[in-house]
Amino acid sequence: MVSGLSSRALIVAFVLRLIWGIAIPIIPVSDSQAYDVFAQHIAQGYGYGWEPHRPSAFWPVGTSAIYALFFRIFGHDYTVIMLFQVCVGVAVVALGTSLSRRWFGEPVAVATAWILACWPLLIQYTTILASELFFILFVLLAFWLASMPGRGWSTRGVSSGIALAAASYVRPLALVMAPFLFMKEAIENRQRRGTMFACTVAIVVMAACILPWTVRNWHVFDRFVLISTNGGANLWMGNNPEADTGYMQLPQLDIPNEADRDSFLGRQAGQYIAQDPIAFFVRMVRKAISLHDRESIGVAWNERGIVQRTGHGTLSPLKLVSSAYWWAVLALAIYGISAFARNFGPLRLLTCPPLATWAYFTFVHSATVAGDRYHVPSIPFIAMMAAYAMSARWGLATGSRSA
Repeated sequence: MVSGLSSRALIVAFVLRLIWGIAIPIIPVSDSQAYDVFAQHIAQGYGYGWEPHRPSAFWPVGTSAIYALFFRIFGHDYTVIMLFQVCVGVAVVALGTSLSRRWFGEPVAVATAWILACWPLLIQYTTILASELFFILFVLLAFWLASMPGRGWSTRGVSSGIALAAASYVRPLALVMAPFLFMKEAIENRQRRGTMFACTVAIVVMAACILPWTVRNWHVFDRFVLISTNGGANLWMGNNPEADTGYMQLPQLDIPNEADRDSFLGRQAGQYIAQDPIAFFVRMVRKAISLHDRESIGVAWNERGIVQRTGHGTLSPLKLVSSAYWWAVLALAIYGISAFARNFGPLRLLTCPPLATWAYFTFVHSATVAGDRYHVPSIPFIAMMAAYAMSARWGLATGSRSA
């Protein structure tokens, strides 16, 4: 899966994350605090919800379920979770490196490994209870399983479908990603029949894995809720008369059913969009910019732990380092896109998996709610394009593993 210089990057990734995890304590705030509460309720047998025995599906259950497993076994202790997230972080580097090798060749893979290993935000997420690392892990795993050389279409479809289902339990963004897994082979290698079969299998397997939770939601809300009840809420946050670009408080509604509230907010947002489609497009552009304008959320969500160990004086320098790294890699990734287009033609951009996935994530959050935390799932794919730029600069980049 990894070799040579990239294996050294994995060692560095492990050491950097372990040092950060030992130095900075986990102190849940904001969304992290909610995941902590949800996980405790699951671990204690109270069910998934904001309060014991009051079931909810406002957020996808996957992240809280993962933490609940550790709370159930080890008690309400963050040390084991920190160590687990160190391993998840290293696995993200390893999978990103392996995929980069398959898609672009060894030089790009090595550069990808080092970019991801040293990425400040990914290191900072070691001590944050959040969905981002798990979602990245499962999405990368789905791509890796779908492109396994020497495996049959059935095997690739089943295994990648399970990985996508896991990703969907963490963030429903993954629900429509099955075609992304096989698009490159279908178009470039003309394996349309095989890829269509594998994609269909992946979708069926995903549906089977998600079905039990959907049935649970039907019993709770008396209506169809696939995974979560925040899709309409997220659309409303980004599309209402008071909307800016990021998160905002939801209005108080006299609608007791959580799923009905979400549906109502979704309809309100849809009506607002229909009133002025041009304004909707302008908001999308603004949110796309906001999505990529900085990278300080890792420091913000670790602020209490950082201040506890090092004082307030380190917050601004850490934010500056994080954002500077982000801006540098983002600039390289943009150059990498142009280099790829020059080498293979603009049409090949459509079948470039890192670019297609990055564009998809950007589109979704530009249409709903944006902010620097929402570009985190794109980080491995941005790193690959940045690595391609570095390799293209010295004439080392290729477009496939065989090349």
